[in-house]
Amino acid sequence: MNILVKLMSISIIVLIVFTFLNNNIGISIAKDKIKNSFVNKNLIPICCTWGIEMKGGILTYSFNGGDKKVENAVIKAIDSWNKNLKGLEFKKTNSDGNIIISFTNDGKKVAGKTVNSIDSNGFIRKSYVTLSKKSFNRQFSPAEIELVAKHEFGHVLGLNHANFNGNLMTSQVNKGSGTISSCVIEAVKTANEWKLKEGGVSIHKPTKSYVIC
Repeated sequence: MNILVKLMSISIIVLIVFTFLNNNIGISIAKDKIKNSFVNKNLIPICCTWGIEMKGGILTYSFNGGDKKVENAVIKAIDSWNKNLKGLEFKKTNSDGNIIISFTNDGKKVAGKTVNSIDSNGFIRKSYVTLSKKSFNRQFSPAEIELVAKHEFGHVLGLNHANFNGNLMTSQVNKGSGTISSCVIEAVKTANEWKLKEGGVSIHKPTKSYVIC
């Protein structure tokens, strides 16, 4: 009998709340309910790792809907990852990619959502990213879409929200950063160490559950 791979979905939902105060818009991302005992240390928790799809050093992505303007904003975010992350490259494909990126106009408070499909052994086999083009009838700018997409790809690569401000994976965007820092890169490498640190010799789960920045 063939072994059936049971895929389950882990949803990492990024909520962006727009508040109008003194004509300024504050953007925040709802925090993960991650508990740890290192409250006095700056951490990026690790969720999971990619499986066999990462072995060749390439993950493909494709768009499902959207226009050139929003697609270009996402491509710009992905290009930033390609420039900063060695040992892995994201490549656009017109067929069904490892990462499916779609868009919605009914964002309300949800600006970005990443769902990683995990197999029965605990490895990511596919990732689904949904980005909102507007919230509360207000269109997101290309820069805002780029920032959210860059953050979401951190989730795609196995990261949860940082427990401190000033980081790409900070839960509140207006208190975070658009920079893919060395600590974020180290967290991604730790999440996917079997490939990005060990050269892909043997696939295994992360040996650490967080990285201290």
